[in-house]
Amino acid sequence: MRSEPDYWSGIVAHRDECGVGEKEAMPLVSVGEDELSYSFNGAQSRDDGPTLVLVHGAGGQKRDWPVAWRSASQTIRLMGLTSKSDVRQLEHYPTYAIDLPGHGRSTGKGRASVEGYADAVASFLEALDLEKVVLVGHSMGAAIALTLAVRADPRLAGIALIGGSSRMVVSDAILDGLKNDFEPTIDAIIKYSWHRSTGEFFRRENRQRLLEAGPDVVFNDFLACSRFDLSDRLSQVTIPVLVIAAEEDRMVPQKSSLKMADTLAHATFVSLERCGHCMHIERPRRVAEELSSFMENQLGG
Repeated sequence: MRSEPDYWSGIVAHRDECGVGEKEAMPLVSVGEDELSYSFNGAQSRDDGPTLVLVHGAGGQKRDWPVAWRSASQTIRLMGLTSKSDVRQLEHYPTYAIDLPGHGRSTGKGRASVEGYADAVASFLEALDLEKVVLVGHSMGAAIALTLAVRADPRLAGIALIGGSSRMVVSDAILDGLKNDFEPTIDAIIKYSWHRSTGEFFRRENRQRLLEAGPDVVFNDFLACSRFDLSDRLSQVTIPVLVIAAEEDRMVPQKSSLKMADTLAHATFVSLERCGHCMHIERPRRVAEELSSFMENQLGG
């Protein structure tokens, strides 16, 4: 059984989808020819502390992140994000969540390479003049964060990789299915993305988001992941890295994440039990606590 705090944090993660929670208009920022939609939780930076930027995975959008992480409502932010004993609670960090180009409320087209998305995220950081950024990426978002770390983007203070690896393996069957048999392939992706104990609500919401993204965007995202491999460039990452993996992740095996963490010079590895690939939704409080601890201990948050 999943702990009660994690369960309720998971429910909070999707309250806005049921008409409860955020009602603020999402701001836009111009990045090249695209308008990127993002949310901001309204927290003010303290003592040059880090700023979080959340980057979703393939076919996703900013609303895939727990609403308590990204809401401007202090009431929602304080609903069980991190333990009261934490020195620096996650809800006190300025947090931005973005829709990648062609996703959610952002304009433009999706990219067919992780590098293309990394360019867009780098431009987002520059457009908002964000400094001492901790880029938090899930799955494809983790690949984007790792790409910017390899580039030594000067705005980054650290990265957190959730369900990520230095090499993303995508089967030909998935790529062929997304192109020629979209909905059944989405169903297969959903099946392997979640732990067997996860409630139907989360699976249904995830499926709906992917269907809304559409065949072209989802196919290009998975194609971008299939082409991604930075395994021979990890020595170029000099900033602290948090790697969070799940023992029962069937999309990105934990052994791949662990191998990456062992190769990185400054990596903290965390293994989670009883959850799948979407661990930031299945275990949001635990992930929030690990993020908070990472920033406090590794970045002097």
